[in-house]
Order: sequence, then structure tokens, then C-alpha cells
Amino acid sequence: MQKKELRAMERINATPEMVRMAKGNSKTMKYKYKYSCSCIEKKTKYDLMVRCRTCGDILMVCIFLPEKVAAGELTPSYEIYCDITGGGYITRILKDGKETRWSRAMIDNIDGMCLYHVLNGGYWYVGIENRIWQNPVEQKKIKQLLKSQAEGLRGLLEWQRDERKRRIREAEEREQATWDADMGLIPETLPGFRQWMLREAAGQYFMFYEYSRKTAAEGYCSHCRRMVPITGPKHNKEGICPKCKAKVTYKAAGKISSLATDEYYGQIIQKIKGGAVVRKYRQRQWYRDTDYITPKSYLYETERVLLMDDGTVKRYYYGLYKNKKRRFILDKDYRPTATLHREIPIKLYKKNLNSIKKTKFADSTIDLWDKLPCSVTAYLILEKKNPIIEKLVKIGMFRMAADVIEMPYSCGRYITDGETELIKALRIDKARFHRLKANGGGIKDLRWYQMEKQENTIWSDAMIKDFARENFSMTTFDFLPVKVSYAKIWNYLRKQAELSGNRYSTIVYRWVDYLNMAKKAKMDIRNEMIWKPKDLKAAHDGVVMLLQRGEMEKEAKKLEKKWPKVNGQLPKLQKFEYADKKYCIVAPKNICDIVKEGRILQHCVHTCDFYFDRIQKDESYLFFLRKTGKEDIPWYTLEVEPNGNIRQKRTTGDNQNKDFEDAVRFLKKWQKFFIKQLTDEEKALGVKADQARTAEYAKLRKDGNKVWHGRLAGQLLADVLEKDFMAAI
Repeated sequence: MQKKELRAMERINATPEMVRMAKGNSKTMKYKYKYSCSCIEKKTKYDLMVRCRTCGDILMVCIFLPEKVAAGELTPSYEIYCDITGGGYITRILKDGKETRWSRAMIDNIDGMCLYHVLNGGYWYVGIENRIWQNPVEQKKIKQLLKSQAEGLRGLLEWQRDERKRRIREAEEREQATWDADMGLIPETLPGFRQWMLREAAGQYFMFYEYSRKTAAEGYCSHCRRMVPITGPKHNKEGICPKCKAKVTYKAAGKISSLATDEYYGQIIQKIKGGAVVRKYRQRQWYRDTDYITPKSYLYETERVLLMDDGTVKRYYYGLYKNKKRRFILDKDYRPTATLHREIPIKLYKKNLNSIKKTKFADSTIDLWDKLPCSVTAYLILEKKNPIIEKLVKIGMFRMAADVIEMPYSCGRYITDGETELIKALRIDKARFHRLKANGGGIKDLRWYQMEKQENTIWSDAMIKDFARENFSMTTFDFLPVKVSYAKIWNYLRKQAELSGNRYSTIVYRWVDYLNMAKKAKMDIRNEMIWKPKDLKAAHDGVVMLLQRGEMEKEAKKLEKKWPKVNGQLPKLQKFEYADKKYCIVAPKNICDIVKEGRILQHCVHTCDFYFDRIQKDESYLFFLRKTGKEDIPWYTLEVEPNGNIRQKRTTGDNQNKDFEDAVRFLKKWQKFFIKQLTDEEKALGVKADQARTAEYAKLRKDGNKVWHGRLAGQLLADVLEKDFMAAI
């Protein structure tokens, strides 16, 4: 239907009879309901007036509103056009006889008008007369033309609903036709794959044995599927199968009625016309109502990814389509380059990998991996996109190949894209390339060999391996007050590791902290005996004690000058103090209390300006979690928002130990108490604090800020803070 043609049709206006009825549309009506009697007064007799006309295959139904007709508006408010043969419909909406817009909605959902109320409301209950006026002849005409069961507008609505269902059905059939064509390419599941899933993909294996007073001499391994000799089995004890060397859990045969494996996945690649398909299956095994030799299991396919020779990638997942039926559904939002690195590596069936040698993946090295660093789909696409992966795998440099896959942006900084010769692509010479390969190096090792080449020197391969393992970069040691060779730094870290038993990264963080404190203590940090003490940990602890002697009050006075409003803010926190038999919450009385807390617990609460800034701005406050009866002994420091949300909770060394878990229930009780003390003004401050925290976390994540010391070293600061957050309920 063309709108231009519809506009040219002869218009239908209200008849004199309709005008007369519209003006006399007021009437008191009594209604008798089916289950009770009641009398309801209505102000109008008719809610709608309807006329219709045909023009060829087009049925035009016009709806008039009585109140507008009574006011002199003879034109309809809605003109509904129905294509009797083609099945389409459209509504023209008018105001004062002028077109305002068009709608393809059904008549009970047009423009929020009263049609829905009239057609679906209580007017159709038994015993209530019709509220729509229409000539009986025209009512039957609509029924006849549209072949509906009902007459008039209800017949029109019935026809529209049927047409809508038909259009939806046809659209779904068209959509599924292409899917079915793709699914028609999928071959049968290989018989050997089912057995492989049972034996190799499970990940959980058991050693079943028959219990007896004497020690069982043999057991049945669920991995190698045979009886093997065992010694000293114990139910739920872990061990190793003496035949296949699989890790197993011992299970007494009489105690397996509820035993089942977790769900596990496996993948298989198969050749199809025009490409290959990667299929993912899910399986589970259980032993209820069966013996341990023949467990029950289910196996069904969850995903199919079609990798076509023309570069097209389509992912189908098995799910509920339109809430109507289960089938493989095309993932329209699937973007391989955006989802590759979120896919989990899954065990791959390798016995048929020769089949893909006849596809565009003929040169793939996927069969050379014991365990892929990513999903099968990810590997095949990335390997094709970046040929250096294939070259690295073929010469056994699996770690470097894995880094190229897992760290594409970092690799772009150290590997020349598009370079055909591998040594040139890695930007090192032949000798260093052989050292890198012998060292089993990855991208982190490569950047040190590149630096070695730039410096025109030779470093120990062991040093490079250690520095790469700890993810040290060329700027990691810029904190040192004098220029020191990397070899000298490495030797020093090795000695400190022997003394303390800590990792190199932990030693570096301690070294940075020590030099910062030594500088604050006015020590000559350029003196080698100062910047490179024989025992770094002992020197670190010593300078901490040095700074604590008589310095707390001095530091507090400096902070009071810098943050003059903080001491004025702290007294109002006294009302939030709380205690039970085991724990208590203490509020700091002044800045000196905060300094003392930070020094004793050796964290940064007194050295970071943002804590004092937040207190001044009423964004967050500091409270001390103590043990009842030991209120004077610092235990945990809490950062709390004005609404009771706990942002951070830290003890000695900026850590959170297992002993804190027992105090969580107390803190939740305190948060409830905290909320009860809040004024409306403090609640408003809490809302602002919540917004500020959210914005801060977003910025930290965007900037990639990480924790520099402690057990959380190397983790994203935003992740650590969000995990530490404890919302007030």
C-alpha cells in the first residue's frame, strides 16, 4: 500500500445521524454483573463510532470520537487501511481533519487511544452492552471481507492479530532458512569422539575399589578404563594411577550412589564444504543406579563456529529460539576479534586434525601444541592473521607464540609486523635469537635482549630470565639514587632473596619504600652503605623505628597546617563508636591518632594526602577496628563513607589477614547502627561520596594503576578496591 494512493481515496465523514447521536451521547446506565448486582452511572453511551468503505482490495475503516463529532469535527480521528489480498495494514492518524502521522500498530495499541480500553476492558464482560456504534451492515461487511469470526472492530482486531502472527512466522522462517543451510553443512559426530570425551576430556578421574577389611589390592581407573594394582586406598584420598599416570581420587564402590563429575567441555574440528567447523560439546558423568565400570552420561553440542574459506566466521549456539523451540541460533553479536581473548581454552580432539589440511588452515600448527593458549577458534583465526605465530611454533618457541596471542598490543611494541624474516621481526641478531630460544623466552625476555643489543653489552641469560619472570622493565630501577648496572642489581636481589626468602618483586617494593623513608629521615641515600644495605629488611625496619621516635607529633602538626579542617571534622564521628563483647569501633580524636595508627600498622593512611582531603570534603572518614579490652592496640584501619559503606580495611603492611573474616559479622551490625545515626544531610553526603568513588574507580581502571607492594602487588588497584568494598545494607 502506497501512502500517496491511500491519501487519494475518497474520504469518509460523520453522517447527520452520527452527529445527532454524538450530541445526545449522555445516558445513565445500569449494569448487571455475572456474579453480583451493581449499579454504575456512566456519562456516555458510546465511546467510539465506526464507518467503513472498500476501494478495490483496500478496506478503509474510520474511527470517530463522539466528543469531537459533537463539537463539530466531522472527519475521523483514525483511518485504518487493510489490504485484503496482500495482508498489510496501516493507520493514518488525524487531528482536526489534518494528517499528523502514520502507525503500523494494531488498533488496540494506536497512539495510546481508548481503543485498548474499549476492546480489552470490562466492556466485553457478560451483560454489558456494546460501547461502539457501527451500522450493522458495515459490521457484517468487515467480517465478510476479512473472513474473521467476530464482526466490526473486534473482527478487524482478530484479522490484524492473525496477520501479525503470519508476518512473524514468515520472517522467522526466512531467518532460519539461512541457518538451516549452514547447519546442513555439519557432518555427523565422529564415533571416536564420544569415547574420547568420556576418557580424555573429563578432567576428573576416579580409582574405584571394593572395600574390605583387608587392604584392597586392585582398583578400576576411570581414565584408562582397566583394573590396576593399588596400595593403601582411602575414600576421597588423591593419588596417581600406576598405569596411565592420571591424577585420580579414590572412591569406595559402596559410596558412589551420589557421585558425579562436574560438567566439562571438549572441541573437535571437522572439514565442511567451503571451510571448517569448530564444534563444542558439553558432557557429564554420574554413577547413580549403575556400576562404576559403566557410568551414565549425557553429551550434547553447545556451539558451532563456521570458519569459511572466504574469511567469514559465524558462531551458532544451541538455545531457545523466540521462546518457542530449541535449535542452533546465529550469534549476531559475535565479533571474533573482540571475543577471542575472553574464550577459555578447551581440550581438543586431535585424531582427525589431518582433515583440516584440505582447508585454508592447511599450514596450521594447532596439532603441535600439548595445550593451546586460547580457544581453538581463536588460535585458527589469529594464526592466519599473524603468520609469525606459525613460524614460532614450528621451531618450538611456544612461550613466545603464546605471548603473541595473549598480549597482542605489547607484542606490537617489540615485534615488527609484516616482517617475513623471524630474526628481523624480533629486532635482535642471530646470536641473541639462539639465546632467546634456548632460554625458552617470551615477549618479556625479548625486550631485555633488545635492550642488551641497544646497550651493546652482554648480560647473563639467567639475569634476563629472572627479570622477565618478575616483569621488570628498563625503568623499574629508576628509583635508585645512583646509576647502577643491571648485573649489580641482579646480584643484590639474589642475596636479599636468600636472606628474606621473598621474591625479587617484593624486595624491589621494599627497597623503594626504604629509600623513600631514608630520604625523609635526612639520610645520605647516595652513600652506597645507605642505598644498598647488607640486610634490606633489617634496614627497612630500622628506618621505620627511626622515623617513629618523636616524629609523630611533629608530623601531625605539619598535617594540621596542611589540612586545617580535619581536626574540626573528627569530633562528629564520636556518635558512630560502637562495641560488642568481642570487637569495637573507635573514632580518631585528632590527626595525631591517625599518624599513630599509620606508623604502627605500617600502612599509608597518614602519608597519603587523599585521605585527609576526603575527610575535609566529607567524602570518607577513618575509623579504627579494635578488639574489645584492647582498644589502645591498633588492629585494622577502616575508610568509611558518610553513608556507612566501607571502602577499605587494612592491617599491618596494608594487608587483610584471615583473622578479619571473623569480624565481618560485627562490621555488618555496626553498619546498621551507623545508618540509624545518619542525618538527612549526612545521607546526602553519602550519595555524593558514592558517585565520587565510582568515578575514581573508573579513572584508576582507565589509567591502569596497579598495587606496588604487599601480597596484592601487580594487581589492578581498581580491582583490589572494588573487592575490598563493603556496602552498608
